[in-house]
Amino acid sequence: MKKIIFLIVTLLFAYDAKVEPFDVYKIKSTVSGVVVRAYKNLEAKNINATIVKIDDKQNLIDLKNLHSQVKILNDEIINQQAIVKRKEKTYLTYKKLKTKSKTEKDMKFFDYMNAKNQLLNLKTQLNSTLASIEKLKDTISKKNIKVKGYVFKIYVNEGDYVAPGVLIADAYDVSKQKLIIYVPIDEIDKIKNKNIYINGKKSKFNIYKIWNVPDTQYVTSYKVELVGNGLSFGDIVKVEFK
Repeated sequence: MKKIIFLIVTLLFAYDAKVEPFDVYKIKSTVSGVVVRAYKNLEAKNINATIVKIDDKQNLIDLKNLHSQVKILNDEIINQQAIVKRKEKTYLTYKKLKTKSKTEKDMKFFDYMNAKNQLLNLKTQLNSTLASIEKLKDTISKKNIKVKGYVFKIYVNEGDYVAPGVLIADAYDVSKQKLIIYVPIDEIDKIKNKNIYINGKKSKFNIYKIWNVPDTQYVTSYKVELVGNGLSFGDIVKVEFK
């Protein structure tokens, strides 16, 4: 009789689950352009590489031009700083001379202020150009779509035109494995401090998440996510808490 009771209790804590990747990513384009490379050979591989390249030829030309503008602006700023310093010195000299009229002193002051304003404008242009460079670098980066994980499928082909929001690929995080089970609400507290057995063997899987709201399909149960390693993706396994 005791063996029968033990068997019934054990079965109450047994759940079937499918071994899934830890996470699934829907990779979408955030920029527009023509696909010039689609590395379909990387499908079904665990990688850290570029899978799709969108045409960035003009972006690279624009980036080179912006860097040239930065060099020119830096040179102009150095020259203008020297002009401002000289005009400031001239104004301060005129300001102290009693032989110079107020009009002459005002002209030197306005001359100095104009030179200073030109310097400020050049610095503003430089900051704006530097911001444009960073924005363009970001665009170029987004046109080289990379994946770190398992590439399940690449949806675009070379020559396709993509716009923001277009699905590029599906990728999986296979660094860990996930099991999802549905545990009756009144059993949740009983599983929290127990060891997790997979197919009758003690495992290193742990409870990762518990949704403390009844599932929409299994209305009397909470969804529980277990995370660990050591299983084969796609397998159906038996989960027990002992």
